Amino acid sequence: MSNQGEILLPPVVIEYVRGAFADSNQRASAKVSRMPTTHESSLDLSIIDALSQYAAPQRLDGEWIVRLRTHYLGGGRHFGEWEIADIGIILVVREKGQVRTRKVALLQSKRLYPEEQNFEEDVPLDYMIGFGGLMVDDDEDLETLTDRAFHFDAESRYKALPIGGEQWKRIEEFEKSRRVPVHFLLYHPLVIPWYRTIPVEAGVDEPAEAREVGAKVLRAHDLRAAFNGKVTGKTYYPTFGEVAALEQWTLEGFVADEVLGCREGYRATGPDDPSLTAVFSRRTGPIAASLAITIDRV
Repeated sequence: MSNQGEILLPPVVIEYVRGAFADSNQRASAKVSRMPTTHESSLDLSIIDALSQYAAPQRLDGEWIVRLRTHYLGGGRHFGEWEIADIGIILVVREKGQVRTRKVALLQSKRLYPEEQNFEEDVPLDYMIGFGGLMVDDDEDLETLTDRAFHFDAESRYKALPIGGEQWKRIEEFEKSRRVPVHFLLYHPLVIPWYRTIPVEAGVDEPAEAREVGAKVLRAHDLRAAFNGKVTGKTYYPTFGEVAALEQWTLEGFVADEVLGCREGYRATGPDDPSLTAVFSRRTGPIAASLAITIDRV
């Protein structure tokens, strides 16, 4: 931690948190590898579900108790608003009941699209239709039985992330007005280049176990700095190659090293911090899911 009265977290605590988020990264990235057209909301749910498996408080090194709690609401994006973040992380570190650290990190998720897919994410109509969305027209359903090839490479684009788009601007305004940094959580397959043909032959071409890419995190500020004023005219979507050149972390590295290490995120003044309340405590707030990491030295 920093030298502002916080306690130094032992490696066993940091590595436990790293392992939990590495597990969630592996699951979400494997899902992209298996089904390249998976929507962002489904990938967010994979992260939440994986971390929910760590809900039981863990006693570590005799005097530390770590709890990971999750809560999913769904976001305002689906109802005419723009989310500032899809996932919010709250970190609280206490020593014998006294709060030493209260930090917040906001993650706006975007996925890399395979070359063969145009923009396709959840829209308000999907929520209005509900489960009826699974009852598609027979002709449309039969089209999915034909072989379709998908691939990711350095030229693949984040097609839900238009440079200078409305959400891009909202995030910049939020950071300036609230002084709370936002980070992008970028979903990728386990490795790139990656090729996948659907339908899949059973037991053939399963995703590689070794994760070389997977979910990465970078500062929204850095992404803006790289593209603002450099792209004019038609709508432009950044490529994997362009974004990969910027400073970024694996999901688990971001949480374990940067957030727990107090190098990234926002330091809240308390549970009633106005910026924290605006994001986490209003149902119409700009967020879809929250994760709480509570670390107690007892």
